[in-house]
Amino acid sequence: MQIRLTILFLHITTLSFGQSLKVEIDNIYNFKPSKMTDAEQEKKFPSLDKFWDKIKADTTLYLPSLRFELNEPNHNPYFYYDGAGLLLSLSETNFDKKLAVIAITKCDLDDISQKLYVTTLNRLSNEGIDVTNAAIKILADPNFSFFIPQHVLTFNQGYCLTYMLLPQNPKSYTDTLISMFKKVEQGSQKSIITTFWFAYTCKGDSLIKSVMVDKTVDKEVRDYAKKIMGYTNLSKDQKEYLKDVGKNELDTLRIESLKRFSDEAVDELDMTTRVLRHDLNCR
Repeated sequence: MQIRLTILFLHITTLSFGQSLKVEIDNIYNFKPSKMTDAEQEKKFPSLDKFWDKIKADTTLYLPSLRFELNEPNHNPYFYYDGAGLLLSLSETNFDKKLAVIAITKCDLDDISQKLYVTTLNRLSNEGIDVTNAAIKILADPNFSFFIPQHVLTFNQGYCLTYMLLPQNPKSYTDTLISMFKKVEQGSQKSIITTFWFAYTCKGDSLIKSVMVDKTVDKEVRDYAKKIMGYTNLSKDQKEYLKDVGKNELDTLRIESLKRFSDEAVDELDMTTRVLRHDLNCR
């Protein structure tokens, strides 16, 4: 509510000069990339570049209206994604980062780069912004993933959800994921379990353990819950590495691993989770 009222005030101020981007936005963002060929997209995207250039050329005049329109309903879903990217390129304030997340949540996942979606929300999450509502959108698509050629690594839905949510305080997403668990498909249920395993919280573990014995849950998901809760052993190399690593260094390694998208980073996150789980006491 506070964000909306502030934006409304700013927009009214801008309208006093007779400026509004609504019509222009709806005329430019009148397409769905997922419904277009590559050639059609190539013809359309220059108009987006011109729009970006216009906003950047006079942010004092146009930025308040951009904020307002990003918070308004009924625009083309792709505008919210692209417009949020424009806003983030122009502002580093928490206010605008939170607004960008609200806008991104309204996009159509079929229209966007899945890698950019995850890396953008991961960055904002690492910067202290709650991205939960945008992150959980991917649970509607069990096949949500992206490939990292240089590491020959597929970031599946579970890793994507983990990397968007884990930099946050678990309190911001735990109850939401628990409430969604029975409502999503099997693949997405496994992604929630994956995220909770990496989060290593008592409440998350409680969900995983309940799934292990819940006959109303598909056997494949129950088996996955049992399997992941059995991930406790460390390799010989990992044990050697940890001999000279203190708690602070381990925490730093974990934080930094959640900022990098690579097989090495995933291995570091996995290792630190196994170590930290040894100290988790939920009794």
